[in-house]
Amino acid sequence: MLRQIKTKFASEFVKNSLTVFSGNAIAQAIPFLVEPVLTRLFMPSDFAVLAIYLSVANLFSIIATARYEMAIVLPKSDKQAINIVGLSVIISLIVSALSLIIVWIFNVKICKILSSEEVSSYLFLVPLTTLSIAWYHIFNYWNVRKKQFKNVTYAKSFQSISTVGVTAGLASIKSAGLILGQIFGYFFGMLVMLFKFLQKDRKQLKEITISEMKSVATTYQDFPKINTFHAFCDVLKQSGEVFLLSYYYLKEQVGLHSRTLRLLFAPSALLGAAIGQVFYQRASEVYQNNGDLKNLVKKVMGLLFVISLPAFLAVAIWGDDLFAWFLGENYRIAGVYGRYLTPYLFLSFIVSPISQLPLIVNKQKQAFLLSLCGHSLYLLAIIIGGIYRDILLGFTFLSIFLSIYYLFLILWFIKISNIKKTDLQ
Repeated sequence: MLRQIKTKFASEFVKNSLTVFSGNAIAQAIPFLVEPVLTRLFMPSDFAVLAIYLSVANLFSIIATARYEMAIVLPKSDKQAINIVGLSVIISLIVSALSLIIVWIFNVKICKILSSEEVSSYLFLVPLTTLSIAWYHIFNYWNVRKKQFKNVTYAKSFQSISTVGVTAGLASIKSAGLILGQIFGYFFGMLVMLFKFLQKDRKQLKEITISEMKSVATTYQDFPKINTFHAFCDVLKQSGEVFLLSYYYLKEQVGLHSRTLRLLFAPSALLGAAIGQVFYQRASEVYQNNGDLKNLVKKVMGLLFVISLPAFLAVAIWGDDLFAWFLGENYRIAGVYGRYLTPYLFLSFIVSPISQLPLIVNKQKQAFLLSLCGHSLYLLAIIIGGIYRDILLGFTFLSIFLSIYYLFLILWFIKISNIKKTDLQ
């Protein structure tokens, strides 16, 4: 038994997962521990402004590279991969410039749609947010490809420290401090990975050519054609939720809801993201070699189920008391929201780390259509609650609809994990 345990923990997958996990642990532990301080420095309305700003910024950042950065892991040759990096950087510059033009021309209209005049001046920071997040993800995937998971760990830790430091340091300017903390966090995290890239791999920049970028753009055209719309719809769902909550409810309720998701998604960001990054690299490798992808998928989901069940059960039972103790009595209702949302968030946690499986087995179209169904159910639940002016009713329907959706998604992932590369040739 001891030999088996040693063998399992000596595997490359586990080692890499633990490396990224350690970085995520630091990156998430810092803001998580500081959260009780921030909730006493900022009001729920301040967090609402942050949520509204990010709902706009994320619409641009999610399409900033046309999703080509996710293809960096897939090619066998580094020459193709580095040209995907070059292509992604160029597209991100174009999208960032377009975001500046849009927020400049439509600033007033955007604020009216969002029912928030406070966010007006902050919208001009969207291009910087877009570019920082885009480059962060580009060089993150390059490091994943090269199995330089320690670099990812350093970047995430530095991003977290920067976010908390800037936010706390600018607490006197309220919501502006929260927004600037997010921007500088990504910016400094991106600088860490950019520095590591220039330090180790800058020689490969010579291999970037216009003809090769055109070639990889064609080879991986499903990413902008399908995955970009998929990702955009994901963010549109999140932004649509903020828009609808802002329309139907008080700003304080929007802020409380954002804190609920912030704390309940912390486990996902901590462990799920670590396993997800290593899974993407490992699953791509298994698929390329016609290995047992289904076994890998089932093992990862089983591991996530066992690890996360106790935490989500605790929130389902004692959510309101836990939030009131951790964040302060003003945030007790956020814990009540958490109790209602726990079932679907638990299943989402199990699915998220393997959500890139359709990219590997070339099932992006089907995944996109399924996501549209999930997003429609999500927003329908929010609208039902809004019509009856009962936010808890909306969250009840949300948990029911999304729990069914994620259970179906789990079964579908297991089914498509049977696909072999030879089946598509």
